[in-house]
Amino acid sequence: MKDIQNIPQIIHQVYEDMNGPPVALSKLAKSWQKYHPVWEYRFWNKGSINDFLESYFPDYKPVYLNFSFNVQRWDFIRYLILYHFGGLYADMDYECFVPLDSLLKDENCCMGLEPASHAREHAKTFVVGNALMATVPGHPYFVRIIEDMIKNKSTVFSNYYTLQILESTGPFLTTRVYNAYPEKEQIKLLPDELIAPLSLQEVRLLTRGDQPKELVEKVEKAYAIHYFMGSWHI
Repeated sequence: MKDIQNIPQIIHQVYEDMNGPPVALSKLAKSWQKYHPVWEYRFWNKGSINDFLESYFPDYKPVYLNFSFNVQRWDFIRYLILYHFGGLYADMDYECFVPLDSLLKDENCCMGLEPASHAREHAKTFVVGNALMATVPGHPYFVRIIEDMIKNKSTVFSNYYTLQILESTGPFLTTRVYNAYPEKEQIKLLPDELIAPLSLQEVRLLTRGDQPKELVEKVEKAYAIHYFMGSWHI
């Protein structure tokens, strides 16, 4: 039986550049604030990330700085922030349509699944994403994620950049840790049709103006959508 706590009503988003995110991402960020008006919103840039590490995880600062790629640092910091503060993390290229309170109610830890087609492309049953996550502070699943990252920070999983990121710090890491996690009932996997209804290819169709009925219907049923605007993706 789960020991139910309340996931803190804090929304975290990370964009390291001190100049701030571009207009398109800022607009998407406002959607989370719009549909969660009583939640605290915390935006993390390079300065606040540095302060956070120095205040709470000074021993991890060298680990953070020594990752080979920026995206690995961005992954690492989101796990540390959620472990310490709890709350909801959403990538900057995520848009919210409906409050997530009902999805998170009476849960200790929620992880959004990647689109099923992404899992199939990599011969996986499912992929536990890291673009939308919510948890109570100190959840042991996040302890396992952080430990795995540190243990494998020098491991070469693949010579292909995208796969190296996915395995070392991204969704293949969170999936690997989930599969080995002994108390899976502590973790709610949010269905992709609710929080990531479109694949990368479908998003591209939608955003260029090609809006077949089936894609529109998928979006209309969802709480949020991930646009996969990053330079790397599944």
